[in-house]
Amino acid sequence: MKKSIIKLTVFCLVFLLAAVIVNKIMNRGHDNLTMEMAPASLPLVTLVMDGREYNQLHGYTADMDVAFQRDTVTVLGEGRDTGFAVDTFGTRVTGISIEVRSADGSRLIEDTEITDYETAGNRINGRLALKDLIEKDTEYSLRILLELEGGRQASYYTRVIWSDSFYVAEKMDFCRDFHERLYDKEAARELTKYLESNSRLEDNSSFHKVNIHSSFRQITWGNLEVREVGQPTMRLVEIAEQTGSVLMDYMVATTEGQNSTYYRVEEYFRIRYTTDRIYLLDYERTMEQVADQERLCSNDKILLGITGPDVPMTESEDGNVVVFVASGQLFSYNMTNNKLTVIFSFFDRENADARTMYDRHAIKILNVDEGGNVQFAVYGYMNRGRHEGEVGVQLYTHNSEQNTIEELLYIPYDKAYTALAVQMEELLYLSREQKLYLVLDDVVYGFNLAERTYAPLMEITQDEELQVSENHKIIVWPEDGDIYRSNELNIQNLGSDTRRSITAPEGEVIRPLGFMDEDIIYGLAYAGDVAEESSGRVFFPMHKICICNSAGVLLKEYSQEGVYVTDCIVEDNQITLNRVRRLESGAYQEIDGDQVMNNMEADSGRNVVTAVDTERYERYMEIQVRRSIDTKSIKVLTPKEIVYEGGRSLVLPERETQPRYYVYSAYGIDETFVSSASAVNLAYQISGVVVDERGNRVWLKGSRASKNQIMAIREASVTEGKDALTVCLDTMLAYEGVARNTEYYLERGETILEILGENLENARILDLTGCGLDAVLYYVNLDIPVLALLEDGSAVLLVGFNESGVGIMNPSTGTIYTMRNSEAVEWFQESGNQFFTYLRAQ
Repeated sequence: MKKSIIKLTVFCLVFLLAAVIVNKIMNRGHDNLTMEMAPASLPLVTLVMDGREYNQLHGYTADMDVAFQRDTVTVLGEGRDTGFAVDTFGTRVTGISIEVRSADGSRLIEDTEITDYETAGNRINGRLALKDLIEKDTEYSLRILLELEGGRQASYYTRVIWSDSFYVAEKMDFCRDFHERLYDKEAARELTKYLESNSRLEDNSSFHKVNIHSSFRQITWGNLEVREVGQPTMRLVEIAEQTGSVLMDYMVATTEGQNSTYYRVEEYFRIRYTTDRIYLLDYERTMEQVADQERLCSNDKILLGITGPDVPMTESEDGNVVVFVASGQLFSYNMTNNKLTVIFSFFDRENADARTMYDRHAIKILNVDEGGNVQFAVYGYMNRGRHEGEVGVQLYTHNSEQNTIEELLYIPYDKAYTALAVQMEELLYLSREQKLYLVLDDVVYGFNLAERTYAPLMEITQDEELQVSENHKIIVWPEDGDIYRSNELNIQNLGSDTRRSITAPEGEVIRPLGFMDEDIIYGLAYAGDVAEESSGRVFFPMHKICICNSAGVLLKEYSQEGVYVTDCIVEDNQITLNRVRRLESGAYQEIDGDQVMNNMEADSGRNVVTAVDTERYERYMEIQVRRSIDTKSIKVLTPKEIVYEGGRSLVLPERETQPRYYVYSAYGIDETFVSSASAVNLAYQISGVVVDERGNRVWLKGSRASKNQIMAIREASVTEGKDALTVCLDTMLAYEGVARNTEYYLERGETILEILGENLENARILDLTGCGLDAVLYYVNLDIPVLALLEDGSAVLLVGFNESGVGIMNPSTGTIYTMRNSEAVEWFQESGNQFFTYLRAQ
């Protein structure tokens, strides 16, 4: 008996020891623990106006830069108040307070605890009112702060404006009525008066994107027979007295046999309200199929369904592993072992509420190897998990054999997702040697993951200074940071971590222009031909355009006697050159453009994204894989996340904010610029808003009155010693209470921008050269004059407008007169649309 007990004890000890050893071997380097991603825990806050719920806000657990929290605008009622609701999802809320700041966040205006609310189950309903410290028709930043169980806090941001002239209820009701009628073709007939159907502008081939130019059939869902799932949420993203921009998010489903397919849909409305009727200025609907892992594969295809054509997809070198992003989820299909892996997703069947379906993040595939191991980045708002409620860049590695994912690095960011996304789309690259490169707040950083160190490579100070290849592997920039005066270009191959340079010949300067695949396009100009004009703009005529590889070896060049290139546009395999010819007088004359072709065909890989046209679903996206998929034996896997001790966050040092312009569309930041003219031009094209780095509005389309005149500016004439430009500058400064004789500044070679900048303290000086007349009248509407430089070197001031003409103060004639719009447009275009103005400190 005693021997048996001893044997049993020894056996148990050996078994336990073996189990520990095996477990350590299987989990070596991973601290032994894995777990599923924690579910979302933050409540949602929704604003309420007269019973209408809108502006659903998601919680942040880190302090954010309020200047970039521009996703929604909430209009306050007559009592500076609004209703609100909190969906707690079972999380206990122990306190509610608000914080009101100026739009840029620099001034704290109010900090108040909210007690006017009631709790019923998992929902809190209440009302908040701001104190009489705010001004009417002025935007502020509102932060709603929830105190949560366990000592946690969550912040919810929206812009607020107190006004009674925006007709918000009428505008939102129009959008909801339009939306609901689309499900009933008979009821939708009433909407045809708002559409601008045009088959030349929209081919009606896909339900992924429909817009105001789509056909009636297309906009009413064709033969899809969709049904709405749940209630749509509405966001007010921009508001002015006449115009407003609204986004609606919702889900629909189609049924085929016993199966239902779900789609995420977003509708955009831009409308104008008048006392007579409402006008639909723009409409767009985006539809994306939610990938169902159980029905994703069929025969030799991965079925993505109704989605966009630009499917992020990467394959291993042997083509046996395909990794792709579909509806915000990262998938991998391994043909060798017939495994489909849902590598990363914030939502799934058990976690599919409004919090996990929130799409303010993106996934980028960085590396895929033959073993099915994947490295990828998730950047933006973190819906759940260890960084829930934060914005940042999260770098992951997926171990295919162990079916795990592990966080390698996390970089927190205090601005909005769209501000981060613009930068990640410019540069985000991981080399085989585990070095990560990205752009953040105008700095290119290189990270060594093995040593957990980083270093800045360069600082971006000009538009187009940094040029990046499409695959983000090669970057190019001028050595001294000036695209107009550098005689050397740096070329860095991030894949091999090697740097080379190209030096311009003696007496010449060199400028990076872009890429064609991994080949670099640059231009050469004679230094003596580069000229800074009185406006401050730089004229850079390039006598030669060159294409070289990443090693700096010249592949092709373009030059013609007496012909100079001023700019180039790269699209697919073609370079379009904008050209001028030098005349005998030394002046330059525009001539027809020219094209340079690239005859090399890109390797499409072994697995390709294809589009199939079907009768019911129309354009249907698929991935054609290199071999047939056995759907009966396919294994569907979801990896667990490795738990580790300590943190892997790397906080970058704070930097002084550089002057920059952010162009907002209804969907967020579309692009950023150093040039105010480039920003206004893009915003004009997309009916957007320009905001500076402090969150102050610089330009907005659709907010102009029908007429305005700056009455304080009177007629002025040229005199002996004072030409038209001097008179215009003196008048602008005098209008702002500054007495100067700008002739002195001009004689010593200062530019218009320098003169205005030196004398208008705290004002933002705007060079709007290249913008159209209609765009610059925005500033005249604000009672700010606009200087227009003419072809002969003289100048006029724009001081008024009405529906048919423009008010012009012309020192050459000594009069203020009205010029017809069509004549004024032509006149200023002939002079290159050289406009200059300013914005007063806000």
